Amino acid sequence: ISTIIIGAAFIPLFTLTGVSSVLFTPMARTYAFAIGGAVVLAVFLLPVLTSKLLKNGIHESEDEGPVMRFLNRIYNPPFEAALRHPRTALALLAIPIFAAFVLFPLLGRDFMPKLEEGNFWIRSTFPVSISLEKSFEFSNRMRKVLAEYPEVLSVVSEIGRPDDGTDVTGLSNVEFFCPLKPFDEWPRGLTKEKLTDIVRARMQRDFPGVTFNFSQYISDNVEEAVSGVKGENSIKIIGPDLDVNEKKAAEIMKVLRTVQGITDIGTFRTLGQPEITIVPDRTVCSRYGINPGDINAIIQGLIGDLPVTQVYEGEKFFALTTRLQAQFRDSLEAIRQIPVQSPDGNFLPLGQLASITRQEGPLVVFREDGQRLSPVKFSVRGRDLASAITEAKARIAKQVKLPYDVHLVWSGEIAELDSAEARLLLIIPITLAAIAFLIFIAVRSWPALLIVLVDIPLACTGGVLALLLTGMHFSQSAAIGFVSVFGIAVQDALLLVTYFQQLHFNEGLSLDDAARVASHRRFRPVLMTTLTAILGLLPAALSNGIGSQSQKPLAIVVIGGALNLLILTRLVQPPMCVIAYRWLERRRARRAVQGAR
Repeated sequence: ISTIIIGAAFIPLFTLTGVSSVLFTPMARTYAFAIGGAVVLAVFLLPVLTSKLLKNGIHESEDEGPVMRFLNRIYNPPFEAALRHPRTALALLAIPIFAAFVLFPLLGRDFMPKLEEGNFWIRSTFPVSISLEKSFEFSNRMRKVLAEYPEVLSVVSEIGRPDDGTDVTGLSNVEFFCPLKPFDEWPRGLTKEKLTDIVRARMQRDFPGVTFNFSQYISDNVEEAVSGVKGENSIKIIGPDLDVNEKKAAEIMKVLRTVQGITDIGTFRTLGQPEITIVPDRTVCSRYGINPGDINAIIQGLIGDLPVTQVYEGEKFFALTTRLQAQFRDSLEAIRQIPVQSPDGNFLPLGQLASITRQEGPLVVFREDGQRLSPVKFSVRGRDLASAITEAKARIAKQVKLPYDVHLVWSGEIAELDSAEARLLLIIPITLAAIAFLIFIAVRSWPALLIVLVDIPLACTGGVLALLLTGMHFSQSAAIGFVSVFGIAVQDALLLVTYFQQLHFNEGLSLDDAARVASHRRFRPVLMTTLTAILGLLPAALSNGIGSQSQKPLAIVVIGGALNLLILTRLVQPPMCVIAYRWLERRRARRAVQGAR
């Protein structure tokens, strides 16, 4: 039953979606197959091997060895004190659980730990009107600056859209890939976070007016897929008017710069395409007898690319267009001098018949669900994601007034975090209910069920304290660690509680003696299961290599929870058993007396 319960504890892992699903679903499947195989072997193979290979049976040795004797000398005094004063022991038990509930809000909340890849992926955004020549010139200068840092192995740049044309990015976008040397070759005390700050400050100082975004090669693709823009997180200003959207985007960027921890702030311009607007003056045109439609035809034929006829060459035919030479249409003044013939044969300059101005038009129109939007991208550094976004939302709601037809959509890691937390809040109670049902099948008693379930908050308390001591935030990886420790907690409690029931009900020991013997004889199995979890995950908790960040919070939570179980389970579970079953016996005695009356 305890093995099946461990498997049931991993039900939430099979409900994950998105990035967390990619990272943790293989682990869940591995656990499922391993536990399934363990159950099959325990039921069908091990009894056969035991009967064939162990002819003389198995006898538990009374000699516990020096290690167990040493541990028992440490545990026995507090255990005896807890058994003599069970109510005091339970009151003391409430202290760490209460502390964990109080301290949990102090943990920052992130979607996923930052996965270290050992490289920089730097995106620079120039003004949208930059030419290819200037973009190429600045990218060369930026490459030289990046190559000056000895930690950078090489620099590769990419201007504009990719070769396959799947991105609408223009010449204003230049991206740099910078693989880094192994961290153990860096100067002592220099971390990637410090190097990022140094490089960002240098680039912003040498190239004012350019927006920079620092990410990593794989992370950049994942972030773009999650947020919908080229950044970790984004605020999408959705509304029908592009001018209003851009104005509100500028106001939001101004507010974001005042929020601690939010960096790499930038927007993707939707306006900025230079346009020449020619609007015929109907009053002046009517005075000279000129139809405004004729002016439009002249503009399309002499400046635009409207076909005026077709040319045939055998079976082939081509559209024929006429355009003025460049010197007669390359400036507003030249366009204003284009002659337009009136019905009486006179020629009038176009500037006399129409208003000719230069304006900014749509450069690219971003849409989501068929609605126009202006995106603002940003990253969070040096602070947990949830608190930074909460502060940003409060400040934007207070300082930015949105028209009735404009609304904001927060995308990226924060949206994934909210979705994952909502999913876990739904699936974890279901998982706990399934675990409780399996426990009840094993113990056949409501008090025993509650005693076993108490180990879950005990384990969670250890996980919370471990995160606080290591300075890590609560993330999806840490959440999976809490789910994992559920199974360990229940297994340890079941080992003790079921043996206590056997000693008291089957062998007739008193409650105190049954608690004392169960605690003594089940100390080694509980120690083995707990140390297996601790030692198995210790390398992951101590690792700092590339890719280790995704599993580190999980390992720290499991180790913290397992250590807490190792220390407190033996001190808490036996007194709880004594109190619970003593209360049951008194209740049965009172009912027997009442029935006799």
